Amino acid sequence: MLNSRDVGLLRPDVAANCRLWLDRCAAVGLQVLVTSTVRDSAYQAWLYEQGRSRPGTIVTNSPTPTFHSDQAGLAFDFCKNVKGQEYSDREFFRKAADLAKEMGFSWGGDWKSFPDLPHIQWDEGGVWTGAMIVKGNLPGPMPLYEEEETMTQETFNQMMDGYLADLRQQPPGAWSAQARTWAEQCGLLQGDETGNMQYKMFLTREQLAEILYRMSKQ
Repeated sequence: MLNSRDVGLLRPDVAANCRLWLDRCAAVGLQVLVTSTVRDSAYQAWLYEQGRSRPGTIVTNSPTPTFHSDQAGLAFDFCKNVKGQEYSDREFFRKAADLAKEMGFSWGGDWKSFPDLPHIQWDEGGVWTGAMIVKGNLPGPMPLYEEEETMTQETFNQMMDGYLADLRQQPPGAWSAQARTWAEQCGLLQGDETGNMQYKMFLTREQLAEILYRMSKQ
């Protein structure tokens, strides 16, 4: 019987995102341990017997492997990697699952009829069902999750300063030559302290007021 916890046996796209999920969990202090990835039909049948023909608690309603199938590799189970607290902390499972759902995974804890807190799977937002997986119909590739970078005010200011510095040096178009000559000769436009006219820069209300004031003195 095959019952593995090896992330590398998952379908490559799911495995890649599972590893990213583990990294994200670790980054926020969630001690996660993957307990199951893929299994074969023999192990699933043995698991199905638990709580039915064999002592124990019922842990599955499917006699045939679906998302966990070694032919699919679309699901994994996890627990809290703290001895004695593996499955007792519901808040831990919710926090870890929230990170997984941000990445596009579905969480068994959201299921209404048979909630499965340790279970994560790729089903394209619930589009693919276990019955479809059994028939060999598998969801398309799971996009590799990428963290969105948060731009700080400092970073934005640096980018804007660079943009404005470049804008100050841009030459004006030939179509405005006559108007520019007139405005400069009239003293309406005088440029900065270095004589740079900055024709491609933005015009502030302060600058506009100064230009209008000069014009009123003409």
